[in-house]
Parts: sequence; structure tokens; C-alpha cells
Amino acid sequence: MKRLTLLLACFILSMGLAIAQNKAVKGIVFDENGEPAIGASVVIKGTNLGVTTGVDGRFTFASVPNDAKTITIKYIGAENQEVTISEDMKITLKNSDALLNEIVVIGYGSGKKLGTIAGSVSQISSEVIKDKPVANVVDALQGKVAGLQVYTSSGEPSATSSVRLNGVGSLSSSNTPLYILDGAPVSSGAILSMNPNDFESVTVLKGASATSIYGSRASNGVIVYTSKKGSLSQAAEVTVRGQYGVSSLADKRFYTDLLNSKQLSDFWTETGIQTKAQMDALVAKYPNDFCWGDYLYSENTPTYQGDISIRGGGGKTSYFVSASYFDQTGVAPHSGYSRYTGRSNIESRAFDWLKFGANISLSYDMSETNGYMGNNAYGGSFYRRALPFYSPYDKDGNRTNVIEGTGGMYNPYYLYEKQPGGSNTSELNAIPYLEISPVKGFILRSQFAIDAYDATVSSKILPSADFRTAAQGGRTYEAFSRGVTRTITNTAEYKFNLNKTHFITALLGQEGIDFNYRSFNGQSEGQVDDRLMLLQVGALNKTLNSAGNSYAYLSYFGQLNYNYNEKYFVDLSIRNDQSSRFGKDNRSAMFYSVGLMWDMKKENFLSDVSWLTMMSVKGEIGTQGNSSIGDYTHLATTGTTSPYNGSPGWAIGNSGNSHLTWEKQMQSNLSVIAEINNKYRFNLEYYLRKTSDMLVAVPYPYTSGFGTVTSNVGKMQNQGFNATIDLDLVKTKDFYVGFNAVVNYNANKITELFDGYQRWDIPNTGVSWVVGQPISYYYPIFAGIDPADGKQMWYVPGDDPTVTTMDPNNVTKVFNESALRQNTGKDRYTPITGGFGVNAKWKGIAMQADFAVVKGKYLINNDRYFTENPRNAGTGTNQSYRVLDYWKQPGDVTLMPKYGETMQFDTHLLEDASFVRMKNITLSYSFPSSLMKKTKIFKGIRVYTTGRNLLTFTDYLGQDPEQDSNLQMGIYPNTRQYSFGIDITF
Repeated sequence: MKRLTLLLACFILSMGLAIAQNKAVKGIVFDENGEPAIGASVVIKGTNLGVTTGVDGRFTFASVPNDAKTITIKYIGAENQEVTISEDMKITLKNSDALLNEIVVIGYGSGKKLGTIAGSVSQISSEVIKDKPVANVVDALQGKVAGLQVYTSSGEPSATSSVRLNGVGSLSSSNTPLYILDGAPVSSGAILSMNPNDFESVTVLKGASATSIYGSRASNGVIVYTSKKGSLSQAAEVTVRGQYGVSSLADKRFYTDLLNSKQLSDFWTETGIQTKAQMDALVAKYPNDFCWGDYLYSENTPTYQGDISIRGGGGKTSYFVSASYFDQTGVAPHSGYSRYTGRSNIESRAFDWLKFGANISLSYDMSETNGYMGNNAYGGSFYRRALPFYSPYDKDGNRTNVIEGTGGMYNPYYLYEKQPGGSNTSELNAIPYLEISPVKGFILRSQFAIDAYDATVSSKILPSADFRTAAQGGRTYEAFSRGVTRTITNTAEYKFNLNKTHFITALLGQEGIDFNYRSFNGQSEGQVDDRLMLLQVGALNKTLNSAGNSYAYLSYFGQLNYNYNEKYFVDLSIRNDQSSRFGKDNRSAMFYSVGLMWDMKKENFLSDVSWLTMMSVKGEIGTQGNSSIGDYTHLATTGTTSPYNGSPGWAIGNSGNSHLTWEKQMQSNLSVIAEINNKYRFNLEYYLRKTSDMLVAVPYPYTSGFGTVTSNVGKMQNQGFNATIDLDLVKTKDFYVGFNAVVNYNANKITELFDGYQRWDIPNTGVSWVVGQPISYYYPIFAGIDPADGKQMWYVPGDDPTVTTMDPNNVTKVFNESALRQNTGKDRYTPITGGFGVNAKWKGIAMQADFAVVKGKYLINNDRYFTENPRNAGTGTNQSYRVLDYWKQPGDVTLMPKYGETMQFDTHLLEDASFVRMKNITLSYSFPSSLMKKTKIFKGIRVYTTGRNLLTFTDYLGQDPEQDSNLQMGIYPNTRQYSFGIDITF
């Protein structure tokens, strides 16, 4: 018993000694503005012990060695800091030089510090893209990056944005940037299918030094999306978000400016379109003053979004897992978008030399798309084709299927109900990878990515629709398509230094990409019951079709990065691509880049200049390629035709061109980056893009059997300036006010066309290609209304129609479109784009406002051809209030000619669509960390309200100035949203 007691005492004593050799360490970390530093890495120096600060900036180590003296803190945007351990530490970090120490992945390999990249690169954090009440994450980038032009051309909830970087690089081929997600190429549709709250950052690669490593598809720039990940030894963090919003049209002027019943009645009577007796009878029968625009477009349609994520790590594994739901109802009938997403990013370090993981995203979405929202009497043009005298309701207030008085015009809602349809898409994006590091600094990485989707489309016409006869019955159309992109990437990277002065990174890699697409569709007619609409039920006009295509790329690349003492930097890259889209003798192309950077601040002559906290100069040159043509354009093909005399026939499908090869581009950039007093940051950049061997559908005489033949012809260049300004105007512990602005000026010019042509007019567009000029509008130039006789006048072109001639002494009143067509002096593509924003914080209150600015944008407003042409419209189309200002007697100075004149298709329809639009404003409140600590449950609670497109300043008279097109008619306009949300972190 004594021995047992003695043994127990020794055990207790040894436990006490062990405990005495360890201690608890805790503290709180603030950023330079006095805000809690969320997600800062805190490591006990000399050990593997590490934690991450919570939303209140606090960290805790329950037990660390008693002899531990120092902790190391790393935080994005702040300098690494070592602090001596003490009780209840309160640590304030110092901002790094304009976030230059942040590690970003811009190509292949393990990433680089932002301040050591010789190429032109811009990074946008997750703060910019979160909280937006739209499915389209790209919309949030508008006005945020100099040179990045983003237009959301449609208010359709499932619409994607058009994106261009530093102008248009091709006449006929694609101008869309390459999208990269976690190191693998994806489509813009794949980005739409993902939850914006799953993205950690978006990096825009503009310069040749950053893009040439992607070679074959980088001629239009690269946008790199990085999804969120966990951290080792990070306590689990659960975030729940909820958001509700409402949408309405951003601008209603396009239909509220139409005439009401009295105005239209008086105008028709005054001009003789109708007699007074006819109008009195019409008004007596239909005593309405109905606004059809308000009927077609809904107010305050709802948007719901909710998601949950879990982020953390333990032992040797880190994780980020999320799920989300998004649902938005469109303001136009029969339009909406719903999306379910799930993501799992898991990484594990099996050994010190072996790391593996997988980033997996799944989504399922459902879309309703209004097929009438073009120039259709029941969609985008309905607001002007339905007159205010009539109503969609009968005398008892019930909706009518046919609008009385219109001669059989259907109620659009009746048409939508009788023609149900929609689409859904299932998307998988999976990127498993393996990394081996056999020696320090050497990393072998192998990655396989799959981006796959299944899509179905369904549309029906119910047999109960009264516009279908009994003999026709109903109609059903069903389609299925599957697209699969597989990418295999293998890289070997070695980082080392010599005497801690010469820092070198060498990378070699291989990549293979293939894409396969298959589809089939079927249609039948003759269904007799609305409840039985399957394909096999229809006994009439059964059709079945299938299609497929594929392409492949094989690439080898290398990269060498060198810097001397982090003062002088050289980035070199080379890539060889082979594409199946070209003939076997022209598949291969080589692309290269050279980037140089000089950190001038580290020179002796600037190191003592205290007010200049950072300054560097970058220069780069490189080549990229473009292969965005049809998968079999280089091949001569044949295909079947409609039956001839009851028998199927054969016809030439495509002319083919065995000489087709890559469209090539050379780009050079020169930029200067500076920071003053750690508060004022500036980035000025000049670029020059030269495109040659453009992939152009060259017109051919139809007698040849072809309308066009795709060939490598012509040259074009874009040159311009990008400027970025980021200012900390007020910066104290509790209060912060910042201002940022970006601007791009781009001058586009065609330097060579095909077959010796100096000018080529693109049929039915009003756009011409002219050597030595930008892509421009060519139309007869309207000279106004002659006050003497009320007739229209046009300027007579000079001997050279490529030169704008507007001589007031040389006008004509005889309209001849081909004879009067000349250079309007208006560019097809906007030369000036940009944006600015203001953000402010006071304790837990924060405000962020962002504006997009577009100057020099022009659009043909085709709708005005109908709403300002009463002679042509007769009694079939409502008119704008502007037609009331028409010529009546000599001396009248008016907008419109005398009644009876047809307003022609000329520059009076070519409108300045420049605009300033408030893209986003967010006001939020984060509850104090002291209060959260008392709950012992919540780490953080944030409530916010967001507005999108709340203000638009423009002189454009059409439906929406943001459409990316040469002509606008009957579109789905952009919407204005208000939303409210809450983020809760446990």
C-alpha cells in the first residue's frame, strides 16, 4: 500500500512538473486601422504550433512550451511581425507596401508575391464580389480594374456579361478573356454556376509577361478565380449568410415617354391619321389610359440567397466546405433563375514531402428565359405596339386572352402560359491534385481537372391554346446536350537562392486539354391534352436530330523568374501550343514573353526619401494566340439537305482552308507604380497590342458556292493608357475614408484588311472596317430639319467617305443611303471606360459605393425608328412625346419634320450611350467583438443593405445604355435591386 501511495504521488508530481513546463498564450491582433485582423496566422516561433485569429481578432494557445519566447504573425496586406510573448497581448500590425507581400497565383506553380510580378496584374478581393444581389459575379468587376470593360447587356437573371481587356483584339474571332479557376480553364457559364461567396479573390492578368504562359488562348487577357480554402491548425469557423432583395427596371423612360390616350388622340386628329369622329368613337368605346410598360414589367420581384460554409483545419488537413441557394425572379414575365451549389476544397499533407487535395464544385440551376424579349410584338416591343386606349381586362376586371380592339393581338401573359418551357443545367467542376517535394524548394505537381455539364431544354405549345387548330394540336420540343472539358497539367518547379541575393524560380510544364460535346433533340406535334405532352404522344411532324464536336490542345511550357536582392526582376516564359482546330501542318505555334521590373525605392538615391514609400517601373513584351473559330473550320465538309423530290440530298457544308493557323498578337506594356506616405497609391500604364493573321470570315462571291471563307488576313492594333488611383484620405484608429478610381483610354485602329481592300462595310450593321481608322459607324449624317419647308436634310459626303464631312452649305433633301453613307466620326467600341468608389468605416459601421463610367459609347436606337415615325406606324404603334414637336409652318425649328415625312435610318438614331452608373452601394454594421465574446456562441454578426444600379446618368433615350452591341431593339433592360442581408459567424 505504501508503495502504491508513493507511486501515485510520484505520478502526480511528474504531471505537475509537465504542466508547469507549459503555459497558455492569448491575445488580440488589430490591423493598422484599429480593426480586428480576421484570419491572421499566429505561430509559436520554433514550433509547429499555429492558430488563426477569429472574427474578433483574438487567438488562444491552450498549451505551449514554457520556454517559448516569441510569436510570429502573418496577415495579408501587413508586414510579418515577431512579438515577444506576454500576458493578454494586444498587437497592432503595420501595413505592407500596398499589399505587395500578398501571395497570388497568376499562372502555373506555387505563386508569387504581388510585389515581385513583372507583368501587369490587378487583384480584386472577395470583399468586392460578395453581397451582390445577382447570380452574375462578373458584373461586380465593372469599373474596378483599369482596362477591364464589363457590360451586362441584359436584365435576364441568367444573363452573363461581355468582358474585354484593353480593347478588341480581333475582327471576327473571340475577344473574351480566358477564365481560369484554381489553375484550370473553365467557361463563363461555369463561373455563373458558382456561388460568388466561394471565391477568395479574382486576379486580372493584362500584360504579356503574365498572360503569355497561357499561350494559345491568352490574347484577350486572363481572369484567374481562386476559391476559398482552409488553413492548418485553424479552429473551425462556420458562416451562415442570408439575403433577400427586390428588383425593378433601372430606367422606365423608354416607355413612360410614350403618349397617353389624350395626347395620342389629339395627335392623330391633328395630323389627319384619324378623323375627330373616328377618335370620338374609339375613345367612347375604349375609355382607357393604360400603361402597357407597367403591365409587362413587374415591380419588386424577389431575390433570395442563402449559404453556409465551414472553414478550418486540424492536424495535417485543411478544408473549406459550402452550400448555397440562389433564386431570382425576373421583372419580365417568364424569366427567372434558380441555382443550388455545393463546394468541397480539402487538402491534406500526408508527409512533409507529399501533399494532395481536391477542389470540387457541384451545381444545378433552372432557368426560364423570355423568348419574346427581342423585337417581338409580345415581348421587347410590346410596350410600344399595344396602344393606351385598350386594356388587358374585361369590364369585370378579368384578364382577357385577346386584347379587345387590337385586331386579334394576344395578351402576352396568355401566350407565356400556353407556351411553357425552360432549361436546367447540372455542372461539375473537379480538380484533384498531387504535390511531391523530394528536396527543399523542388515541387512536382500533377493536376487533373474536369469541367462538365449536362443541359436540357424544353418548350411546349399546349393544345388548348386558341392559336392552334385541332389539326395542329400541341407541340413539344426536348433537347439534351453534354459538354466535357478535361485538362491534365504536370509541372516541375524549383525555387532556390544564391547567397540570399540571387533568387531564382524555374518551372517546366506540360498540359493537355480536350473537349467533347454531344447533343440530341426531338420534336413532335399533335398532342391533344395539356396533361399529356410527352414527345411520343404527338403523332405529327416527328423529328429527331443529333450533333457533336470536339477539339484538343497539347502544350509544353517553361518559365524562369529571377530577381537580384528583390530589386531587379526578370520574368521569362515560353510556350508551344498545338490545336486540332488547324490543319496538321499549321497546328503548332510558339509564344513567349519577357518582363522586367525595377524596384527603385530600394536604390540609395530614393531609400532616404521618406515620403515616397514605394516606387517601381515595369516593362514587358510578349506574344499570345487566338484559335477561337469553329472546331472544323479548316476542313472542307459536306452535309445533308432537305429532301429533293422525296429523296435526301447532299450539299457542300464548309469550304475549308487547310492553310488556317493561329491568330497572333504581340503586346508590350510599360508601367510605373508608386506610393506616397503609405496612403496614396498610383499605377500608370501604357500598352500596345498588335494583332496579325486575324481569323476573319472573308466575303466571297456567292457564285463560288460560299458566302465567306475563314482566312488569316489583316492586322489591327490597340494602344492606350490605364490609370489606377487608391487614396487613404482619412486614416485613424476608429475612422477611415478611402477613394479609388480607374480609367482606361483605348485607341483602336485597323492597319490592314484583305485582298487589298481599304474599306469594307459590314452588311446590316452600320459598321465599317477602314484601314487607318478605328472600327466605326458609317451612316448618312442627319443635318436637321429645314425650318423653311419642314423637310429632312443630310450632309453630302466629300470625295472620300472615310473622312467625316459636315459642310452646312452642302446638304441634300433627297435620301439615298448608299450615296450618303460616310464616316460618322463615332467609334463602334468605347474609347474611355473606368470607375470610381468611396469607402468609409467608423467603428462597426461601414459604407462602400462604386460607380462605373463609360464615355464615348454609341448605340443605334432602333426602337425610335418606330416610336418617332408616325407616318410609317400609322395606328399600329404608340409614339414618343418627341413627335409632338413637328414642323407646321415656315420658320418652325423642330425635332421632327412635317407630318407625312418618313424619318430615315441615319445618325439621328445613333445616340450617345455614355453613362455613369452606381453599380453598388453597401451600408453595413458589424456588432462589437466585446459583445460577441459575451454570447460565447457568436464570433461575429454583420447586417447590411445593398443597392445595385440605383442611379444611372445618361442622355441615351433607349431601353438601357449598357448593352454591348451596335444596335438596340426590344431588349431585356437592366434592373435596379435593393437587398438586405445578415452574416453570422460561429
